[in-house]
Amino acid sequence: MNDIFYLDRLDEWLKGMNETDLQELDYKYLGDTQVRLGHYAHLYEKGLDLLRKEPNPKELLLSILDEYMARLEEIPELNSNSYSDESLDDHTRENLKSLIMFGTQAALIKENSRIQAELRQANQNYRDLLSVVTHEIKNSLTSIYGYNRIISKRVKEGRQDQVVEITAQVDRLSKKLFSVVDTLMNMALIEKNRLVAEKHTLNIIAEVIDPVVKEMELQLSEKAMAVEVISHEDDVAVEGDTHLLQIVIRNLLMNAIQYGEQKTDIEIHVEKVQGRVLIDVYNQGQGIEKKYLKRIFEKFARFSNKGNRTNVGIGLFTVAHIVEMHNGSIKAESEAGRWMRFIINLPTI
Repeated sequence: MNDIFYLDRLDEWLKGMNETDLQELDYKYLGDTQVRLGHYAHLYEKGLDLLRKEPNPKELLLSILDEYMARLEEIPELNSNSYSDESLDDHTRENLKSLIMFGTQAALIKENSRIQAELRQANQNYRDLLSVVTHEIKNSLTSIYGYNRIISKRVKEGRQDQVVEITAQVDRLSKKLFSVVDTLMNMALIEKNRLVAEKHTLNIIAEVIDPVVKEMELQLSEKAMAVEVISHEDDVAVEGDTHLLQIVIRNLLMNAIQYGEQKTDIEIHVEKVQGRVLIDVYNQGQGIEKKYLKRIFEKFARFSNKGNRTNVGIGLFTVAHIVEMHNGSIKAESEAGRWMRFIINLPTI
């Protein structure tokens, strides 16, 4: 008899058995392991009935497969080729063999379903990422192209009015593009476990925070915002990678500017506490709801801001990974509609 299990074959077999038969099967033994076939029969009958009525049969079928797999674990010593109980007839043995094979196939179906779901989610994540990145790059390039046309026209006309301001805008947009590319490259390196920190002793304020604040002066001025660095320490030394730590501060400042309220100050508090340095980046503005805080550092985390714009996280994922590479931690706090705060905890030297 063919070892392949057919649902209609088992259906016919089970329906031909009365309650007494099922009860007797409940107490049959195969080798040293009790086989409770009555449970299988009940599950099978109930499953068929529910599947016919269920509006979401896929989800129900997966739950039924879980039950079959759990039942199969009750007979772990069995396989499809060896049966030692001589009290079972050939027909019953073949049906048992088919049942066990079904359990094996159920496990494969369940695992395949899980893998397919993960692949679909991964594809959706990367489609969302591509959409966000394409949008950012297209907007920046469109603006750069437009500014370049203005500069070209004014040069031809012998005019120089506002050329300095326009070139500053081009510089800002170019840096924004570099930042997007840098974030993507770092995310790719993180996924491959190839991002390496070249650590040396550095001053966290003078070599990391101050240069990034200066770099972002134009973006700050466009929203009439300013950054106030508050610290009782002139020199806070840490062991770290200057470039990577600047990426951390840059991302946090970009978030503060993008979602912060116009004409407000962004505060960066730096404080040494028991051999650690706490870097607190605070801004007034949209903030986010508390329910999103636990997921904010996840790759591709989605959450909607006040303007109902959905954000696909990659920057904060990179930030959290870099901080962890420096034996530190980062957490977010917020009151939706009022303020946002990121607190970085790093070891000092």
